[in-house]
Amino acid sequence: MTRSGSEKRRTTRLVPMRFTPADEQRLRAAAEAYGQSLAALTLHAILGLPLPRTRRPRIEEKRLAEYLAAVARSADAIRASLAELGKSGSNLNQIAHNLNAGFPPERLMNALEAALQEHARLVALHEELLKDAQELRTIGMRAGGYERRNSPQES
Repeated sequence: MTRSGSEKRRTTRLVPMRFTPADEQRLRAAAEAYGQSLAALTLHAILGLPLPRTRRPRIEEKRLAEYLAAVARSADAIRASLAELGKSGSNLNQIAHNLNAGFPPERLMNALEAALQEHARLVALHEELLKDAQELRTIGMRAGGYERRNSPQES
């Protein structure tokens, strides 16, 4: 049996069904989780018919707005971090210059310790920025409808 023609031409019968409000809510949630209509999911469950191919979901505007705001915050944090990296690099360059100029290392220990602490702080900041970037990816994928949501059985 082939599946040709539009769905409206192939499906000509309507069978009303009764549900409790709670059952209807669960069915609608399951259909949404699978990205299918209530009718398609019901036919699949009862008759074992294959689910139709899902269409590309539309962009969820609220999630897209969250994504764009998060991208802006992340970009601002990266710009500030790059400025701090420039300052840190300048401090390290001055320490290296003083060591090469023959200053005794004991005199430079405070500056060296401060530069190492600043470096450790910047490394921790960049680890946070990387986590933010990974979260941004997830938010963007969900906003675009590409991130698969859990099916009702996985919830």
